[in-house]
Amino acid sequence: MTGIRTDHRAIGVAGVVGVVVMGLLVLAISVIPFGKNSYSAMVQHSAGLRVGEEVQIAGVGVGKVRGISLDGHHVKVDFTVKKSVRLGSRTTAAIKVATLLGTHYLEVKPAGQGSLPHDSIPLAQTSVPYNLQDVIEGSTQALNELDGAKINQSMQVLADTLRGTPEEARQAIDGVSRLSDIAAKRSDQMRELLASTSKVTGDLAANSAQIIDLMKQSTLVLNELTSRRQVIDEMLVDSRKLATEISGVLRDNDAELDPLMRNFTVTLNILKTQKKNLTASIDGLSTMATYFANATGNGPWVDLHVPVALGDNITCGAPNSGCQR
Repeated sequence: MTGIRTDHRAIGVAGVVGVVVMGLLVLAISVIPFGKNSYSAMVQHSAGLRVGEEVQIAGVGVGKVRGISLDGHHVKVDFTVKKSVRLGSRTTAAIKVATLLGTHYLEVKPAGQGSLPHDSIPLAQTSVPYNLQDVIEGSTQALNELDGAKINQSMQVLADTLRGTPEEARQAIDGVSRLSDIAAKRSDQMRELLASTSKVTGDLAANSAQIIDLMKQSTLVLNELTSRRQVIDEMLVDSRKLATEISGVLRDNDAELDPLMRNFTVTLNILKTQKKNLTASIDGLSTMATYFANATGNGPWVDLHVPVALGDNITCGAPNSGCQR
């Protein structure tokens, strides 16, 4: 019994060890980039780049972004590329916008001799895209700090000072003055416009996933319509052939159909002429049916009254009349 119990324990321990080893293998496969080299790049900010997005060289995907972390006042982007790709000492990297819906990719351009020092692209050799929302928010803040009335007053003083200059210069200065006046009057509207634009871009960024799903569904519909286009074309061709055949049949039987239609028209005219007689006949038949129903409604016989011209005394005087005397 002790030997059997020891075997069960050994089997249980072996099973647990096997599960742990398999888990470690799965973890290693998902974490360790087999067949790829790991690098990093220092950028000013992440610019919306996310872990898992693609790394491209000349428009071809060669790896993935593995991690994004803060390194001092800058951002460190860890990524992988295929081992067949060699990154020289002057390799550059740039975060690019893939679509207007907010997807990005890391573009790497191999350059230079030797290998990349410390497997890291320095900040001087990286670039990030413009962020439209940041530009709009910065412009809104700058407009809020401007005093439109003072700008208008300054431009008016400048126009008055240069009023003695040649005609073309005066016209240019007057135009600038009018432009500054319009800008001063519309500054509030410009601020509202920029604020609304900032809100729209924020909403688009927040709902990018739903917009991408909608575009994917639209693509599915278009693909389905494209796949059915051949069937629709065949249906149209068959319909055209059927119409041609029907036209031929009508043309071949025109001699028989024409007298038939004429006779049919004559018959309709006769029926129309006899409509009044048919109506009177139907009314008479209705009256007769009513009387017949009344006569047969008391039992299995017909009540019939036939008036006679002879009086009762003469009738009873006849032999076998059945009258009581």
